[in-house]
Amino acid sequence: MATLALSRASSPEKKICTAIRERRLLQFQYSGKPRVVAPYCYGFSIRDSAVLRAVQVGGESGSGGFGFGKLWTVEQMSDVQVATETFTPDDPDYNPNDTAMKRVVCRID
Repeated sequence: MATLALSRASSPEKKICTAIRERRLLQFQYSGKPRVVAPYCYGFSIRDSAVLRAVQVGGESGSGGFGFGKLWTVEQMSDVQVATETFTPDDPDYNPNDTAMKRVVCRID
């Protein structure tokens, strides 16, 4: 996989919403592994945790799963960076009214 050129914004929330708005990939560390994801929806879960619904497209996976939407806990992410590489939202299972979130902050419509 090619190295992604990264853009530095400030907070993880701002980076995530920038990536969603601009349809750019996100790169971060999660459970000690590098991840690259196509972000779809960011908000707060029913337990008030900041979460990201995204499709993992690169990096490493603890579960071996790529190509489908996963829910990521933002608190467990580190070194969150917005890549310059864009993506086309094409997840057929994506629901903009994600039932895992009680409040959506930003999303792909």
